[in-house]
Amino acid sequence: MIEKWLNSRFGETRTASGGKEIRVCCPFCKARVARPDTKFHLYVSLDKPVAHCFRCGFSGHHLSLVMSVDGGSYTDALQSIETVAPDIGLWESLGSPRGLVQGHEMASMPDGYVALIVASIRPSSVADHREHPEATAAWRYLMKRNVPLDIITSSFGYVPGTMRVWMLVDDNWWQGRLMVVGDPKYISPPWPKGDSLWNAQALDKYDNIVICEGVFSAIAVGDNAIALCGKTINGAQADRIVEAMGKDSSITIMMDADAIQNAHDAAEVLVRRGYAGGLEIRYMRSGDPADGVMGEKVAWDWSTPITHALGVL
Repeated sequence: MIEKWLNSRFGETRTASGGKEIRVCCPFCKARVARPDTKFHLYVSLDKPVAHCFRCGFSGHHLSLVMSVDGGSYTDALQSIETVAPDIGLWESLGSPRGLVQGHEMASMPDGYVALIVASIRPSSVADHREHPEATAAWRYLMKRNVPLDIITSSFGYVPGTMRVWMLVDDNWWQGRLMVVGDPKYISPPWPKGDSLWNAQALDKYDNIVICEGVFSAIAVGDNAIALCGKTINGAQADRIVEAMGKDSSITIMMDADAIQNAHDAAEVLVRRGYAGGLEIRYMRSGDPADGVMGEKVAWDWSTPITHALGVL
C-alpha cells in the first residue's frame, strides 16, 4: 500500500483513525506557510487515494503527493508506487488508458505555470521587469488589491505569454483570471472541481466561516473566508464544509450582488447535506465583498421549509 512508499520517503510515520490513515511531517509546509512541519500534519488515507495537510492546506491524490515529493511525471509516480508498493490496489484503474488520461489531468497545472514565489519574489529592478514581465504585472495587480504577501507567494503564479494571474485553489485545481478587460475572464481546468475550495484550511481553524464566490472576495473578507470559485456550490464542496463544521459553528454566505439566488441555493445544499449550525446570508447591495457595498444580514429560519425560504428574497 501507499504506506510502504511513505516509509521509504519519510522514515518516521504515525497511524491515525484506527489505522485507516498515516501521518507524516508535511514536506510542503515550509514553502506554503514559511515554517517546516514537525508535528505530522500531513494525513494520508489508506481507504481512499487522497492526502491532506491540516496545517498548510496541501490536498491531492496519492499520485499528486508522489509527483510533488519525487519530482517526477505522472507515469513516474505510477511506476514508483507500483515498484515500492505493488499491492496498492490503484494500478488496475489508474493504469488503464482512461485512468491515465484522468490521472494526468488531475495532477496537472497549466502549461508553463510559475509560482510567484519563484519569480524573483518581487521583481524590483529594470532587469527583473524585462525578464519577468508577466510576473511583474501579476505582482502589481495583486498588490493593488491589497493581497497579503504570504497569500501572493503561496496561492498565485503566472504563465509566460498570458495576461492572467493563476490562482492555485487546491493542489490539483486552479483558475486563471485576466488582469485586463476581456473574455473569458476566468479559465479553469477541464476536469471537475470536486471538493476544491480556496483557503480550505480555514475550515480546520475557525468555528465561524464565510463562504464567498471568488478568491479576491475571500481575501478581502478575512482569514476565515473560503471561496467556491464560482456562483454555485457542488455536493463535494458542501460535504467538505459540513464535515468540518459542527453544530456549534456558524456559516455566513456572502456572494456577489448578482448571485442572491445562488446564495440561497448554497444554504439549501448545506442544510440538505446535514449542516445544523448557525447559518445566515449577507446580501451585497452592489458589486462583491472585495469592492462592493454591503447590505443586510438574513438569519436562516430553521422552522421555515427550505423551498419557502428560498422564495423569500
